[in-house]
Amino acid sequence: MIATPSRTLLVVADNPDTQALILEHARAKGHSVIAATSPALGLTTFDMTQPDIVIMDLFLPDQEGMTLVKQIRQRRPTCPVVLLSDAGHDASTMEGLRAGALDYVQQPIHEEAFAQVLQRAIHSLPASVDDAPGVERLEYVLVMGPDPNDVESTVTWLIQGTAMGLMEARQLHLRAALQELVMNAVEHGCLEVRYRDKTEAMAKDQYDSLIQQRRQDARFRDRRVTIRAIYDKRQQILTYHIADEGKGFNWKSRGNLRLDVCPTGDASGRGIFLTQSFFPDLRYNEKGNEVSFTVRLA
Repeated sequence: MIATPSRTLLVVADNPDTQALILEHARAKGHSVIAATSPALGLTTFDMTQPDIVIMDLFLPDQEGMTLVKQIRQRRPTCPVVLLSDAGHDASTMEGLRAGALDYVQQPIHEEAFAQVLQRAIHSLPASVDDAPGVERLEYVLVMGPDPNDVESTVTWLIQGTAMGLMEARQLHLRAALQELVMNAVEHGCLEVRYRDKTEAMAKDQYDSLIQQRRQDARFRDRRVTIRAIYDKRQQILTYHIADEGKGFNWKSRGNLRLDVCPTGDASGRGIFLTQSFFPDLRYNEKGNEVSFTVRLA
């Protein structure tokens, strides 16, 4: 029989008895609990600790908790939120569910009812390849169009889907690297926007118009960026490949990517320098339109 993995619960409630009851029950099941006493503190704690499940009060009558439900939904749609509901507040509970919460449990909390709700929340979590003993390798493939506005959400999905097990600092490094490299693939690869074109357009507040023109241009509009994320369970590494359908660039002119200082006046050079600072095995294909790097998980 496979043991249920330990989960991290974030409890956002100002009632110490509620916090104590959830803490006692969760620890008995092998889970860990982090507590926050307000929605503002809850959001900060959520960003810092990346819990598996959030259990939260709605903080009536101001409904501050409703805003927190929506914020969590925007940041990580796969994170289940369980509402702590009070008798007589059915309308608010229903609103919270419609805002994105998965389930609710009424207060005062009965241990059996809470156990059932918690189990449903755990079952709703995305399955991890680590939970499948026979799987040795997992690969994600994302294909995106040439729209810079989609880069941030794509990178967020990649982090959530492939790298939530990394330490927070390493996640930040990975996010910065992916943001730069995917943006380079869209702007400089697919749309062939040169650094000078971009800076001049931004100085005149015409960047959006420039991008719109390039995306409508028959030469560029059908180009795509393909991102492959490969998780090798045995070696405990993540490998990312980012390829665009542009002309590529002469990466060999950059000293075989061994940059000592960040190039000035070159956005793609900044992306290369930044990524290689965090991930030294950065490498390009011969044409210069595909870049790869690895992240060690162990």
